[in-house]
Amino acid sequence: MGYIFLTISLILAVLGNTSVKLSQGFQRWLPSIGVFILYGFCIYFLTLSVQKIEISIAYAIWSGVTIAATTLIGIVFFNELANVRKISSVILIILGVLFLHFQS
Repeated sequence: MGYIFLTISLILAVLGNTSVKLSQGFQRWLPSIGVFILYGFCIYFLTLSVQKIEISIAYAIWSGVTIAATTLIGIVFFNELANVRKISSVILIILGVLFLHFQS
């Protein structure tokens, strides 16, 4: 059940990050409200997940996947630059999360 809560938290975190971009510096009210609601529920489900998963593993997965997914959304939907350094960095983050997960 911990990984289900973690997955829900991940989805909400990525949606929250996307809402930050869409809010245009909190100038647009609907995405701005979404930021707070999404982050609130994100933290709630992350809290539930660490009751079942070690916090070091849960947080590493949560932060790594959130960074990777947000980066991919930025590239695909917001036409952000996709260069070798950015892609390599995301790959290293994912590898680090995988190594940590499989070592525990």
